[in-house]
Amino acid sequence: MSPIGTALLNSLRSVERPGDFCIGGIREIFMPAIDVDGVGRIAFPILPVQAERLVAIAEEAPHGRGEETVVDRKVRRTWQVDPAKVRIGGRHWEKTLAGLVADIALGLGVSEPVAADFYKLLVYDPGGFFVDHRDTEKVPGMFATMVLVLPSAHSGGELVIKHLGREVVLDLCPEEPSEIGFAAFYADCVHGVRPVKKGCRLTLVYNLHFAGKRRQLKAPDYRAEHERVVELLRSWASAEDEPDKLVLPLEHAYTPTELSFGALKGTDAGIASVLAKAAAEADCDLHLALVSIEESGSAEHTGYHGPSSLESRRGGG
Repeated sequence: MSPIGTALLNSLRSVERPGDFCIGGIREIFMPAIDVDGVGRIAFPILPVQAERLVAIAEEAPHGRGEETVVDRKVRRTWQVDPAKVRIGGRHWEKTLAGLVADIALGLGVSEPVAADFYKLLVYDPGGFFVDHRDTEKVPGMFATMVLVLPSAHSGGELVIKHLGREVVLDLCPEEPSEIGFAAFYADCVHGVRPVKKGCRLTLVYNLHFAGKRRQLKAPDYRAEHERVVELLRSWASAEDEPDKLVLPLEHAYTPTELSFGALKGTDAGIASVLAKAAAEADCDLHLALVSIEESGSAEHTGYHGPSSLESRRGGG
């Protein structure tokens, strides 16, 4: 392997898992049945009269200030409904929620089973917002927050998530009654909600924690590896005595049908995520491939009785 190829491998050895600090999008699902005391069964998209009733039975949501919990409309203007008044069910909801949580966990780089505990129903009416803040650990082992944005006619209310110099803005406004907006982010990430311009933004908030054990986990931080890989790829692209291609082996074996960036496992997925961003920044192409190494020689008897093979193959990528 070339010196730069060896340096690339050494730079990527500390990449242990895939995932990012947040994940989000719009998904079509089997919608839950949500009943709220004093309001009834919530319609999708939510009706204006129901939004008004929710605000009427809700209380102003507080926020943490040091060790205190206070209400400050300059920091947070949000209505919260007592969880005891909310019942979430439906024939398919338990399975739907489990599938969504599993996909979110993978997006965050978590391979262990994850549980989601319902925390609050939040209502953002026109002008509602929440300035940048961090979540506190609300249940033992909590490592992330999941937000589900229910179908409602509104604009504004974008979720902004910041971490280690990066910023992601998610406009999670489902357009169809069968769609839900979802987002999840590590608890140590700074996040906030921009003001709602019109309509009502209705969200379900869940605490994500490891099922069956207590463990702390933070968002992956591969900034140092990223910068080093970008530097190495740029050096390789400009060098005259380096090969035209660099081949980095994967840890897992893959068949031709499952070889894709989305199907990579464990450390392979983490390394690929770092390489993909670095390659784009260094203006290099990145591909997955199966590589076969063949050995051939004479089949004549030589008197040597040790192990021998006419041909051997090794898969890699």
